Amino acid sequence: MANKPKLIFKIINSSVNNYCILINNRMAKTPNGNLIELPTLKLAKIIVKDFQLKSSKKLANIVSPIRMTNTALDKIAINNHAYIEALSLYINSDVVCYFASSPKDLVKKQNKYWLPMIKFMQDLYNINILHTSEIIAVSQSQENITKVKEILIKKSCFELSAIGVLVQLTNSIIISLALVNNKISVKDAYEISNLEEIHQSSLWGKDEEAFTRLKAISIDIKNVKKYFDAINK
Repeated sequence: MANKPKLIFKIINSSVNNYCILINNRMAKTPNGNLIELPTLKLAKIIVKDFQLKSSKKLANIVSPIRMTNTALDKIAINNHAYIEALSLYINSDVVCYFASSPKDLVKKQNKYWLPMIKFMQDLYNINILHTSEIIAVSQSQENITKVKEILIKKSCFELSAIGVLVQLTNSIIISLALVNNKISVKDAYEISNLEEIHQSSLWGKDEEAFTRLKAISIDIKNVKKYFDAINK
């Protein structure tokens, strides 16, 4: 069987002072045929590394910088209004909005770690987040949803793609915004968003399957934050 040809990657400046990637002298494009044009050299290097991992068949984690970039260029850049509309509605199901009523030690932890997240939204964005310890779902005011949209509309397609993945990983747009604003660390984002599961494991011991899943989430959050930080550097 013939050896698979080696792929050669090169980063070049585009005509608009962005960065493109050559793969064996051919411009890298998205599945929809859009040119992969990146705003910083640092982000371009992250994408090249991901291409290299895929070409060598080394297993990466769930989060893929290439996939986030494809989403940014093929979906968000084409219709960011629809993406922002959908993303802003996550505020109604945000994990931080749903406190437990018992046991007391879990409630205490939620108060310690979640209330500062609610305060962060008030202090930075003037959004008064509604939260509950009841079973009934929270419906944030239209004013709150509109303010979240106003936050998101200022983000680039790459930033929106990264935030969208963070929301999926943390089940929280509040935690995601706190993380990308450097108000909390990656470790904080992971622990705050998985507070109940971590609390349960401290009581009943570590479940290997759950531990493996949570570890993967923590690595993915770290990788998305690295991607987000590279967008403007």
